[in-house]
Amino acid sequence: MGVDKNNGEGKVPEKGATETPIQNMYSFWYIKRNTGNKAVSESYEKSIKGLGDFKTVQDFWKIYNHLVRPNDLPNTMDYHLFKTGIKPMWEDPANRRGGKWMVRLRKGIASRYWEDLVLAIIGEQFDVGNEICGAVISIRYNEDIISLWNRNADNNEACYRIRDTMRKMLNLPQFVALEYKRHDMSLNDNSSFRNTTLWRSDKNDGSSREGSSGGDRTSSGSRYSRGDKSSGHQRSAWGRDNKRSFYKSDSNDNGSHRNSRTNDDKGEGDH
Repeated sequence: MGVDKNNGEGKVPEKGATETPIQNMYSFWYIKRNTGNKAVSESYEKSIKGLGDFKTVQDFWKIYNHLVRPNDLPNTMDYHLFKTGIKPMWEDPANRRGGKWMVRLRKGIASRYWEDLVLAIIGEQFDVGNEICGAVISIRYNEDIISLWNRNADNNEACYRIRDTMRKMLNLPQFVALEYKRHDMSLNDNSSFRNTTLWRSDKNDGSSREGSSGGDRTSSGSRYSRGDKSSGHQRSAWGRDNKRSFYKSDSNDNGSHRNSRTNDDKGEGDH
């Protein structure tokens, strides 16, 4: 998973030190997706593998420090971090009525973002009660995608707070779009990342809806990457030195969903 803040070596207290509990028990999972025909949900459920559970800070680092970082994972592989007892599946009772916030990243930068999100989750930084179910990092051919799952897609107040906290925890500029998709829509179109709703932070209340998007991100270059500090100036999210359109939109975009498909959809599978 994410590159550790200490160059890959987490600070694990010495043996015998008092363990520090966290509020909820969490579980790590992984799946290597099939790039051929989409598997049915039963096959997906059999394919996800547990990596370990933890209820203390010390046990978290014991698991985390032995995991391959996202930047080094093969394509079409996912890591999941979910509250213990919640399976990383749309059909799970805790997820069924929910959805997920997503941010698309250029290749090579996912590790730190994933770590930042994981630490924010287990540190209970979102302040939305029991709304957070878990998070996923999806490694794909042309981009990597971080997703944060919540329990109730109809709870607008909680959804907006999750979005804004996610933006803050990941230090995302205001012009970077986050995407949202309900799990019932994913069940209908059998897709995780296509037909999403795009949002940007409004100057007034941070809740401006920007219509819908298909899955093709390649031609518009709408993936986020952190600034190149070595160059002496902050580059924009897509390697340009300006703040142009942050998502791909049709010239007559009226909020309809598009179904474009790229290599990034390969291996998207059921979830």
